[in-house]
Amino acid sequence: MAYCVAGITSCFISAFVTVASSKDIRLSKLNVSAQCNINFAKTFDIADEPITEGIEFQIEAESPNADKQRLQETISLAEERCPAMYSMRHEIKVNAMLK
Repeated sequence: MAYCVAGITSCFISAFVTVASSKDIRLSKLNVSAQCNINFAKTFDIADEPITEGIEFQIEAESPNADKQRLQETISLAEERCPAMYSMRHEIKVNAMLK
């Protein structure tokens, strides 16, 4: 699960920087931390509870040419355009079969 969270975080950061660049926003600081609480009860067949309620990003971003509102808009666009976020928010059919 840690690799999954790291992958989503990496993808989101890439999307954020890409959107910022396309909007001519220069970033002087970018720090992102992610938190995901995991409940292994379902994994170990102890209870039928959600494995996780979600992932939370804490983003510190500064720009000499963009205010807080513009940076927040950039976050929103990055959320829309990030492939990993898309895959977390939409059902993607997965089929595991033995060969």
